[in-house]
Amino acid sequence: MHHSPLQLERHFFTKVQLDANSNGKPGVANQLNCQVEVGQSSDDTKQWQVVLRLKISSPPKEEACYTGEIHAVGLFHVMNGWPAEKIQLLVSANGAALLYGAIRELLLNLTARGPWPEVLLNSMTFTQPKDQPKSEAGKESTSEASKA
Repeated sequence: MHHSPLQLERHFFTKVQLDANSNGKPGVANQLNCQVEVGQSSDDTKQWQVVLRLKISSPPKEEACYTGEIHAVGLFHVMNGWPAEKIQLLVSANGAALLYGAIRELLLNLTARGPWPEVLLNSMTFTQPKDQPKSEAGKESTSEASKA
């Protein structure tokens, strides 16, 4: 076991809005819209901030049990020795994944106490594969929208 080259110093939520919809239908999958912002400190090139905004909505013509929006901010430090040309990819992919995991757990905890079955978001990756498997070729993909 080794330390990750990206260390999370702290994270916090700047927006937590969750609506339990009275007309929601269990089993209707949410649509997710995810936006990621990455910024580097002007004082220290090893210090980074990642903002992940997740919007949870109903699909067209159906109403999901829960909708809302959760924003998370993470403050990260890149360990010495990590190649400078790979830092941006490390921070944007791994930083976003860590924050997504925090949002995933928060949403599960909140909805487990609600009137509808709990919501467990699918695991996601924030990296783009170099080559898509042949079975995936020809399918349209988007990094911003998926189903829960």
